Amino acid sequence: MDACLRAGLYDEALAVAAFGNTLERRHSMQHPHQHREKTPRNDAEEVREGGEEVIQSVVWSLRSRESDLRHHLLSRLRGSISMPHCLEIVTALRRLNGVELERKRTGTTACQIPMPTGLDKEPRVRRTGTREDKEMDLEQAHSAMEIRLMVDFFEARDSWLGESSSTGLSSLPLKSTERRRNTNADNRGSNGPDSELLLNMIDRIRTRTFEVATQFLAIFCGASSPQNQGSSQKKALTLLSMWLSRRVRRLLNSLESHLVDVNNAASLRDVLDATNFFASSMGRVGADFQCLLPPIFEDCLVKIVLKRWSDGVRSLEVTLKVCREAGLAGPLSSTATTSEVRNDEVGHQPGADEKIQSESSDIGTPSPPRKLLASPPLARFINAFLDGLNEARRCLLPGSSETLRRVSAEVFTQVNTILQANERVVLAPGLRGEAVKLRDAASRMRRDYASCARPYLKKAVEISFGNLDHLGEEHRMEEERLFAERGEREKDRLVKNEAEMALKRAAIHVDVEETVVASSRPS
Repeated sequence: MDACLRAGLYDEALAVAAFGNTLERRHSMQHPHQHREKTPRNDAEEVREGGEEVIQSVVWSLRSRESDLRHHLLSRLRGSISMPHCLEIVTALRRLNGVELERKRTGTTACQIPMPTGLDKEPRVRRTGTREDKEMDLEQAHSAMEIRLMVDFFEARDSWLGESSSTGLSSLPLKSTERRRNTNADNRGSNGPDSELLLNMIDRIRTRTFEVATQFLAIFCGASSPQNQGSSQKKALTLLSMWLSRRVRRLLNSLESHLVDVNNAASLRDVLDATNFFASSMGRVGADFQCLLPPIFEDCLVKIVLKRWSDGVRSLEVTLKVCREAGLAGPLSSTATTSEVRNDEVGHQPGADEKIQSESSDIGTPSPPRKLLASPPLARFINAFLDGLNEARRCLLPGSSETLRRVSAEVFTQVNTILQANERVVLAPGLRGEAVKLRDAASRMRRDYASCARPYLKKAVEISFGNLDHLGEEHRMEEERLFAERGEREKDRLVKNEAEMALKRAAIHVDVEETVVASSRPS
């Protein structure tokens, strides 16, 4: 039997084990270490008892080798095997259980011959009772052995599946991890080594999980006899459902831990597509888990976008603080850009900017306000905010819109607080350096942010999330505001013209009176 195990001859090894049952039925045996009563016997009886002891020792050795055969067969299931080989191994395990059932049917209990390891908790066959009771006990024992075989199958295949999940991001070399941490912002859109390893891990888990589920369904649920099809198949499907639920939960936990290292929405989108394909393919075996994915990926997307926005706010705050402490106003304004914007304002007619913004809003793409280029720190913050919106656009999920809208409102409030605090500090007495220019720049940035930057960013947020109804309402209100402002400007212009004309008429009247007075004087 040892030679058959080493050569992989499972049928021959099972035949030897079955022959041990035949020897066991032919001879009444006890355990080789069991105590025998000493009674006087003749030579013939002693010879016969000596032969029985030899056979008894052989049978007991065979029973101990059955456990080795079971462990050897289960170890084969812990590797990559095809469907025919898997069916061959499970068939051999079933035949081994059949050998055990045959020994139970002959009435041999565990107190005479020790049962193989792993089956010591199986139901015992009662020594007394009717034949129907014994048959019922045998059926219960067979059902328990079949369930135990399913559990052993899943445990062995879990060991093989564990190899795919263990080769995740933890196997990334230290040098690659350090390079990933030192990458600059220019490489945010490219997939790093971490995301590639995560995609490969998901693909391996998907193929192996589906392979194990298919093998289990074909072996344990496809060949059920009609009389036992209801009970055995129901138990098999229950075990399969429990195993799939555990594997899905383990995958989701692994995703939550690995998605922390994903720092761009493009990679997040690739991982989401791979996981969605995994979930939809598992739907063919009744384990579609697509509804469990949005909460995980929505939180990760919000973190990625918030990271861009937080960097922009931090850069604005640091720039204002450094310029304020150094007493330099140069980094806070751009002379060339300011003159360019002024020339454009002079060259355009009144209301031309509003008309351009209105036309761009109609097509759904708001044009960035050019006047903000005069304030480089504020312009850099707007670029960082728009970068976050671009990241959200690459992997926008329905449940993340409200969260991002709420977070954007908090960011707007935070920037407004920073600008107001900066203006209060520069207006305080004792400011050194270019105090006048610093005060002018602080006042200009606060006004431009409140009147131009904040409305523009709000409109960009609504367009990014596809809230066209809300955008249309805001656009209508904006048009009404612009129309009212144009009316006020026109009214102010008319009042100013009338005042100027009145002043001219008054000046002309004064000149006429002086001329009349001068002419009436005697020469």
